[in-house]
Amino acid sequence: MLPLLVFVCPLAAGAEAPKAERLRVIIETDAGGDPDDEQSLVRFLLYCDEWDVEGIIATRATARERENLNPQRTGLGIVRAMLDAYGQCHPNLVRHDPRFPTKQYLWQRTVSGYPDSDEGVRLILAAVDADDPRPVWFCNWGTDDGSADSSLKRAMDLVRRERGEEGYARFKDRLRLSSADAFGDHTTKLAPPWKLWVDTFRPEVDRRRWYHRFSALTATAGGFDVERHVRTGHGPLGALYPLNTTHPQKEGDTMSFLYLVPTGMNDVNEPTWGSWAGRYGLRDAEPRAPGYYWANATDTWNGTTSRENTLTRWAVHLQNDFRARLDWCVKDFAHANHPPAPALAGVDRREAKPGDVVRFDATASRDPDGNALSYEWVYYPEPGTYRGDPVPITNARTASASFTAPRVDSPQTLHLIYVVTDDGDPPLTRFRRVVITVRP
Repeated sequence: MLPLLVFVCPLAAGAEAPKAERLRVIIETDAGGDPDDEQSLVRFLLYCDEWDVEGIIATRATARERENLNPQRTGLGIVRAMLDAYGQCHPNLVRHDPRFPTKQYLWQRTVSGYPDSDEGVRLILAAVDADDPRPVWFCNWGTDDGSADSSLKRAMDLVRRERGEEGYARFKDRLRLSSADAFGDHTTKLAPPWKLWVDTFRPEVDRRRWYHRFSALTATAGGFDVERHVRTGHGPLGALYPLNTTHPQKEGDTMSFLYLVPTGMNDVNEPTWGSWAGRYGLRDAEPRAPGYYWANATDTWNGTTSRENTLTRWAVHLQNDFRARLDWCVKDFAHANHPPAPALAGVDRREAKPGDVVRFDATASRDPDGNALSYEWVYYPEPGTYRGDPVPITNARTASASFTAPRVDSPQTLHLIYVVTDDGDPPLTRFRRVVITVRP
């Protein structure tokens, strides 16, 4: 008989996932150029309850003729029009999550990053220098022709010039990037390297840039329809979602903040683990930037192996979630759907020996709307170090599952994802990740 592995759990049975530290986030947009920034802004504002938004910086002083059809003709004007629409939705949004910030809160933190303005630079300096131990996550959405240099690049230039090498290093160490490469020599040439930089825009594979793949992989996932689920009948913010982009529903910048959405499956400090923005690997060719990750990882899923699987496997979940949040703009709590709350007895980091039976109990999972729940336990081999035969999971579609730890010659990690989905409209999904270290 195989030995039964018994865990002494410091958490109450069926405990919900420990609350992750709220992230401090700044986004920088060249709204007024490619309209996909406006698409991404709609989604960003509907997730701004999940973070402490430190700022929104608009870098384009003049909207691009012909390509951008927004009646507002400055980047700051475009963002503020979207904040006005958000403000109209806010009284309803807080019925679903009281953490949604007010329009006034966001307005006060929305500034220009134009060439003749230092507002973006000052906002970054104030956020990074604040007496707050949490790092600042910075998301640059591109600074192409017609927009100013990134305000973060300008801030870094200023800090290096005025605070010297030590002050520059302290400042840089307070930042994390989920961002395009828009910072000149500060990216890989000037020490120290970034503590963590997740490039959600690159590399190009088979002439397909990663940020261009969001549309192709998610646009209709789960029956998503942009007219029905976003632009009509969902309030003034969804109505501002433009369609005149080179790729339908392009949203090329969305992955920069989807990486930061706390779903229970991802950890922002672990790019190789996977997220709603895909899974990332080290850029080995850049030894001067040891914390630099980009979209070069692949997953084997549904019989194929590709980079796209790292995003496709979550596409239905993330689009259903977007649909639900648009419903929150116009529906009361009783007539909208809300994500389930996975609960797992025991801790999320465990150890086992070969042959141990590792059991999982998630029977305490609940749904805030009283919807029925379905369960799936998924072995996710790529983020772990174990490379042996696939690990079968017993009772993988119930709340209580188990597996037998495989034989190993050295310590190896295995990742299992607990996926819980409700039967609401649309169905919503949340996760718990368990990492098991098997020691011989």
